[in-house]
Order: sequence, then structure tokens, then C-alpha cells
Amino acid sequence: MSRELIGKLLQLREDHPDYREEINLTIHRISPKRSGHHLSNVVASYIEILCDDLNVSRKYFLKKRSRDVLYYRYSLMAWLKYNTNMTLKDIGKLFGNKDHSTIINALNEVSNALHPNSYNQDLSDTYHKVKEALEQ
Repeated sequence: MSRELIGKLLQLREDHPDYREEINLTIHRISPKRSGHHLSNVVASYIEILCDDLNVSRKYFLKKRSRDVLYYRYSLMAWLKYNTNMTLKDIGKLFGNKDHSTIINALNEVSNALHPNSYNQDLSDTYHKVKEALEQ
């Protein structure tokens, strides 16, 4: 059932490019398997939405180290690692060919921020915001 529905949604996505982001998010919600193939389009769409919300370019989002952008980037990386079967290398490719050590650093930062006595409540809040948006 869900494979047929995903197939129809993929066809709709090709026929109606204006609704690509919404269709990608719908596919993610109904997809029984969380793999890199299914999620890469969802994450790419979510990055575009975040770039619009933060009023920055995609290149800026993927390269710069300003705190607000960095927290969203780290949160997305951590969510992908915790909720999918993607490797560190696969996640790095989604974020502009980042090295696996960059992904490990992001995971460590988010993990530390999620502890109850964390010094970094902003990163924790950002992670929960990203998690909620992707799991709706």
C-alpha cells in the first residue's frame, strides 16, 4: 500500500514542481523505511525552507559558522544519524561533502547539549525544533 502511494507521490512531484517540498515531506511521513535515498530529498527541501526562513543562501547555510546557522546544521546532521541508517559519509555528502569528523563533532555537540545540565540550551532547543518539524 505505502509503496504504491509513494510511487504516486513521486509522479506528482515530477508533474508539479511548485509543490515539491510539500510532497517530499509527505513522502517522508508515510515512508515505512528510513533510508538515505528517501530522506536526502526531504533534507534538501528542509534546508531550502530553513535558508528562506533564516534569509541566507544555501551556500551560506552549508559553509558559514554563524551560530544560528551552525546549530541548525548540527541539528540536522544529528537527527539524520539518530533516525536513519545513513553513514557519516552519506550525511557529509548532503552537507556539501563534509568530512566524517565534522559529522562526529556535530553529534558530540548535540549530544552534550541534550544533557539536562547543558550549558548550550540554544542548541538543544534548535535540535528539538528540527526534530519536531521532520517528524510531523
